[in-house]
Order: sequence, then C-alpha cells, then structure tokens
Amino acid sequence: MFIRILIIAFVIGYFVWWINNRVLGKNLKIARVIAATLVVTSVVYLLLGSLSYLIEGV
Repeated sequence: MFIRILIIAFVIGYFVWWINNRVLGKNLKIARVIAATLVVTSVVYLLLGSLSYLIEGV
C-alpha cells in the first residue's frame, strides 16, 4: 500500500514538473520555486510515511 501511494506521488510530481517546464520554461525563477516545492513535499511525505511505517509496524 505504502509503495503504491509513493509511486503515484512520484508520477504525479513528475507530470506536474513536466507541465511546468513546458509552460514556465522561460521563467526560471518560478520554475525553481515550483521544483523546490515538489522536492520538499516529496521529502516530507517520505519522512512522515517512513516514520508512520516504523511506528505502526505494519
């Protein structure tokens, strides 16, 4: 279950990144902010998911 949600999150993140690079390719500052937001969100999701997995022991 956890791996499936993680894969879906990465696929959606990549799709959003790809669209933003096509639409916002000329504006690098906004593209960098969006990319940083996606990376930080993914890292937080991984940390909280891992912590939840360890605590619940599923």
